[in-house]
Amino acid sequence: MSPIGPPQAQEGPSGFDPGQEDPPVKFGVWGDSSVGAGVVGSSGRPGTTGPSGPVPGGAGTFGINQESQGIGVLGRADANTGTAVLGTSAQGTGVAGRSKGANPGVAGVSKDGDGVTGSSTTGNGVSGVSTAGSGASGTSTGGTGVVAGSQSGPGLKADSVAGAGITAHSDTGSGITAYSFDGIGILGQCGHSDSGGFGFGFSPNNAPGVMGTSFNGSGVHGFSFSETGVSAFGALGVFASGQPVAGQFNGDVHVTGSLIQGGGGFHIDHPLDPENRFLDHTFVQSAEMKNVYDGTATLDEEGAATVRLPDWFDALNENFRYQLTAVGGPAPGLHISRAVEDNHFAIAGGEPGQQVCWQVTGARRDAWARTHPVVADGRKEPEERGYYLHPEAHGQPAERSIALLRHPEAVTRERRVEEPERV
Repeated sequence: MSPIGPPQAQEGPSGFDPGQEDPPVKFGVWGDSSVGAGVVGSSGRPGTTGPSGPVPGGAGTFGINQESQGIGVLGRADANTGTAVLGTSAQGTGVAGRSKGANPGVAGVSKDGDGVTGSSTTGNGVSGVSTAGSGASGTSTGGTGVVAGSQSGPGLKADSVAGAGITAHSDTGSGITAYSFDGIGILGQCGHSDSGGFGFGFSPNNAPGVMGTSFNGSGVHGFSFSETGVSAFGALGVFASGQPVAGQFNGDVHVTGSLIQGGGGFHIDHPLDPENRFLDHTFVQSAEMKNVYDGTATLDEEGAATVRLPDWFDALNENFRYQLTAVGGPAPGLHISRAVEDNHFAIAGGEPGQQVCWQVTGARRDAWARTHPVVADGRKEPEERGYYLHPEAHGQPAERSIALLRHPEAVTRERRVEEPERV
């Protein structure tokens, strides 16, 4: 018996005939209807075997085309609101596409609208699974390659065993654009047991939540007109390592906790030659949370003076220390006649009308200082012994850095990334 050929050209309810397409469409299954479904298939059987191999789970409608450019199942909707192919399922997959070669399992092509549209109120609108290549791939020459929307779950979810879950490329626009009104624009999980992988959003193991790599521009760039450009939270919110500068802030910096440093000071344009020179000063260091106050006082006719301090002075400070210096002549009897009490202290023993420079220091006693005392002579943790905050200052190699001990992924990733030839 000869194989059954495709139907001859004829007028159907919609006027569409695949045999009259230019070029003619080679198809496995074709159905045409103006009111109902063009093709309806239902199956309650388990998996079967077809011309191209096993069909898992049974198929309500199954189309096969063995031509190199043929189509197994073709759906087309000419009306603005019609559906070319509709798959519904109570538990399984509404529409499944499988490919054993290089071509996609499911391909959607559109001149103006969406090539493939997936909509779901609870599950995945479109799900793509791959064991080697891309789970889902969207390409567009003008608009968006893939558009995904969801009322409750993720707008787009991609899983891959070996290849990339999502791969996006754009020559002019954005590779991936994500927007969320209340949730997360992009959520990615990295399941590596080591520190070599990376995801976007949340990483359950040791890999970074977000990783950006660039050999010329910014590795990761955050921008916002009104809110935070980059927000980080963790046992260590932000770790930065760089040469010669690990971080630079152009603007004010607010720190609510302790600021620990190896050294510091100010670096400004030189007041005498701001166009050509800099001026640097170091900070004053102390083993206590020291506050320093100073001023001048003019002694009265008895050679004494009372110095008034701010009304918060006693509440903030304790353990006071004093310095007095007479101006214009010696004052061997100059002394503190009354220590700080009720936010003032007294000076006596000088010459009438003499000017005295005074200095008072105090140690902080506020609530934050009480709960965060300075430990001047601290011991390193057992695993940190033999490592240094500044190994080069002690003649040690960079591998002896405590920072790299705590964050080995910083070195591991640098070795894994092969730097291309720079232009």
